[in-house]
Amino acid sequence: MATPSVKNFLELVQRSQLVDSDLLRTTLLKYKAEHDDQLPADAKVVADYLVQAGLLTDWHCTKLFDRKYKGFFLGKYKLLGHIGTGGMSSVYLAEHILMRRQRAIKVLPKSRVGDSSYLQRFHREAQATAALEHPNVVRAYDVDNEGDTHYLVMEYVKGQDIQNIVNAQGGLSYTKAAEYIVQAARGLAYSHGEGLVHRDV
Repeated sequence: MATPSVKNFLELVQRSQLVDSDLLRTTLLKYKAEHDDQLPADAKVVADYLVQAGLLTDWHCTKLFDRKYKGFFLGKYKLLGHIGTGGMSSVYLAEHILMRRQRAIKVLPKSRVGDSSYLQRFHREAQATAALEHPNVVRAYDVDNEGDTHYLVMEYVKGQDIQNIVNAQGGLSYTKAAEYIVQAARGLAYSHGEGLVHRDV
């Protein structure tokens, strides 16, 4: 699919409601003031400028370049990017619209909502996670749904998962691997002490 024109890209940004219209206008005027009162001919240049200004993320731009301008909001949260996909759900980086706090949001696939046992398991996971409070366990803050989209709002921990680190850097040193294992073991031991068993470990 061809990259949209600057005009079409900016129309998609406006239709997405990701950026306040006045703020978008002000930011574009600033760009023009820095570039002989002209916008670039390349929409990717405009997109990069809006990302650098903190108005969009690279993930937003990828979606917008594919002409996808819906689905960036979930309840009180604006989705900022895709973190990963597991066997039960997809996880997104999100920001509370008013509080501006970043959270990880686990979203149940719509295709599984009709399965009552699957939905009950999702709610049980939310309840179990909310009962835990430990430095090595991600905290759960809320569970909600918007129509047939059910989601769990969790603490966002910056960083990479071990698989991505190994893929990028190769095998870990013994000491680093042991350090990560100890952290995970502490979280698992605490959870087990609370009567919970992590079914994926």
